[in-house]
Amino acid sequence: MKKENKSPAVFIRGNRNAIVCYGSLILVIALFTVLTEGKILSLYNLKSLVGQMSTLMIISVGMIFMFGHGTVDITSGAVGGLCTLAITVVLNKTESVPAALIAAIMISVLLYWFCWFVTAKFGLMSIISSLAVMFIARGLVTYLLSLNDGRINIQNYNLIAPFKSNFLIPLGTMILIAILGIILFNYTKLGKYVRAIGDNPLCAEQSGANVTRIKFWCYTIAGFCVGTGSIFLLARAGNVSKNIGSGLEMDVMVAVILGGMNLNGGAKSRISAAIAGTITYALLSNGLTIAGVSQVYISLIKSLIFICIIGMTLRQKKSIAEMPR
Repeated sequence: MKKENKSPAVFIRGNRNAIVCYGSLILVIALFTVLTEGKILSLYNLKSLVGQMSTLMIISVGMIFMFGHGTVDITSGAVGGLCTLAITVVLNKTESVPAALIAAIMISVLLYWFCWFVTAKFGLMSIISSLAVMFIARGLVTYLLSLNDGRINIQNYNLIAPFKSNFLIPLGTMILIAILGIILFNYTKLGKYVRAIGDNPLCAEQSGANVTRIKFWCYTIAGFCVGTGSIFLLARAGNVSKNIGSGLEMDVMVAVILGGMNLNGGAKSRISAAIAGTITYALLSNGLTIAGVSQVYISLIKSLIFICIIGMTLRQKKSIAEMPR
């Protein structure tokens, strides 16, 4: 009988994603607790952090369903920006927050359905359809803002002020979305098939998965999360400008990779990558700011960390050969 190899190197290889996920979080907490003399863990700052990470975590949970089956999405920032515009217009017309939120979710889901349709029916790489939708959403925001002096303000900001000022609202929404994500991803056939498709679409199909339909539901979930997260984005921004949502898609990508998510998806995909990764990323950004690091260098530091994490998760030739589709 072959003896099981329990060497540290084998353990690290087998648990590399978990080590990246929780090791990064512990390192960031310890480092910035020292550098900020404990200010980062003060009650006031933690409440502020909840607001800062709300949009990112809600969208990241949705993106796990995309990454999980091997698709990379780069539209979330642009679609989120368009959703904030829709929310503003509906609020100014109706003063109804539910109506504005529903409108944002519908627009977001429709755009993600378009991505799915182009990819599924024409056989294009998902990144191509994602790129097209990103330009469509950005173009619409730029054009509509150009008709309103480059900016649209909310006439009655008090309607959505609680989404920023009352930290229980973003906290409760994040917890609810995370629980729903965990249930769907870990305890349903949908989640099982998403991971199977990420490993091998052909095998997943021969095992009974309707690959096209599973991907449709993944795009739907992603669209729902982007639409929901956009109201928190707008509450923090206060108005809609052409730069709203810019770079959000990269923040999402960095957050989930910091959480130990494989770019190629598959069986090791976890919702915890979105949760832990978002917390790590928010603490990193917040800690650098409190520590007095210039905004000019913060982006540089984030990019270096992103490259390091990518290097750590793509060391094997197998992973390089299975880059996102």
